[in-house]
Amino acid sequence: MTTLGRRTLLINPPLLNGIAFTRQGRCQEREEVLGTTKPPYTLVLLATLLREAGCEVRLIDATAGRLTTETVMDGLDAEGFVPTLVLFPTTTPTLQADVAEMAKLKARYSAPIFCFGPHASTAPAESMARAPQVDGMFVGEPEEAAVQLAGLPSTDELGRVGSLTWRLNGIVTPHRQHGSFSGFLQMPYPAWDLLDLKGYALPLVNRPYVIVETSRGCPYSCDFCVAPVHQGHKFRERSAVALVDEIERGYRELGVEFFYLWGDTVTLNVKSFTAFCDELIARNLPIQWFGNARADNLTDPAFVHRLKRAGCWMLALGIETESEDVRKDMVKRLERKKIEAAFRNMRDAGIRSFAFFIFGYPGETPETMQQTVKYAIRLDPDFANFYPAVPYPGTAMHEKCLREGLLGPDADDWTKMEYSYYVLQGQGLNEKVVMDAINGAKRRFFLRPGYLARHAGDIARLALTKQGIVWQVFVRTLFGAPIADASERQAASAAGAAKAVAESR
Repeated sequence: MTTLGRRTLLINPPLLNGIAFTRQGRCQEREEVLGTTKPPYTLVLLATLLREAGCEVRLIDATAGRLTTETVMDGLDAEGFVPTLVLFPTTTPTLQADVAEMAKLKARYSAPIFCFGPHASTAPAESMARAPQVDGMFVGEPEEAAVQLAGLPSTDELGRVGSLTWRLNGIVTPHRQHGSFSGFLQMPYPAWDLLDLKGYALPLVNRPYVIVETSRGCPYSCDFCVAPVHQGHKFRERSAVALVDEIERGYRELGVEFFYLWGDTVTLNVKSFTAFCDELIARNLPIQWFGNARADNLTDPAFVHRLKRAGCWMLALGIETESEDVRKDMVKRLERKKIEAAFRNMRDAGIRSFAFFIFGYPGETPETMQQTVKYAIRLDPDFANFYPAVPYPGTAMHEKCLREGLLGPDADDWTKMEYSYYVLQGQGLNEKVVMDAINGAKRRFFLRPGYLARHAGDIARLALTKQGIVWQVFVRTLFGAPIADASERQAASAAGAAKAVAESR
């Protein structure tokens, strides 16, 4: 029987006005935030699952390849590949532009287009209203729903996919359930062979890397985070042997030596993660890995030293603020003494540290933000980033800001739901106050003579390998230069897609 997904195109949308965005899971930031765009891991995993289901698959990362949608279509036409189904990731700030670009594929090939991303899980009805060309969005984890969709005989049967919010003949039908990948613990090896891994260079070492997903779900309730809404609160983790098997295969078959352990808190279960470390140590693989952790998981020096012996290169920790009261308002349960112990242990073990701080959370003042800068300097992580609070639609923080009347006039503009903007207003805070505080924080943290002396080699490597990104951040931090705005590309994409759709009728 002919199926909807018999020829499926998996595509990461193109740049927006020359700006590269990561569209992976809960991560929805510009390349400059971490110095790299993450590989589209979910697409690579979907490629394997759809191949196993008998679909002919093409995977294109237009962002990494710096490809326009027109170039993508030219390549597909030259190959003779006519998609019958198009699946793509998107983000809150890039949603409308991404859908507009993918609508060009829909117009050319008469193929329905479906997307997934955090906004589809947190605010599916509003997301569909903002993207009228899209045929549907996966709510929650997309894997099983995507395979089920691909096996349908036509779009007339969309109602059979429970975690899909879908549109047919202009009518939107809401999802009936939240998607969860039941095969996660035994999932197959992702189809990394479909990507050119040279397009994903890790800052500082300028080496390719791939993602290995260790766990899903977050038991914590930080009110600004979309992760628990997207993947749920139940913590699910893969076995130590399965993870190390995947790392070893990536090293031997792909020649990759750096791995991003993907999970909201990869070190959450100390017992199982210790087993993972022991398995890596036993195999003696010459690899290094990095990932996200919580400070209160890193208070045992012996455990942190074991991470280092197992190849841990860097850990990223969300500290958010110096203020205990603000952390409580965020529902970020994190004690000061445990934060300080974590950084002390990482420093002693020789693990690089990356700390994240949020500025402008409701209830903050210019004084509390300055205290956070002083705290960051006192903690002295190897790297730090300072972000404005972003009230992503569907999060508890967004609801709080709505109730308290703190959403400014730009809060309805989803293109500004990212770390380059501050859209709250009130209680003495606005975009100028918060963004000036962030730029000041970066100057005070990174331009310390002692910091510059200790990290001279890192700075030189970054300047050589990420020249464009380093220059943008440097100019903005020192002089408050305006950010590159993606809105022009978004408007142009929408207009071009509308024209293409009209001409196809």
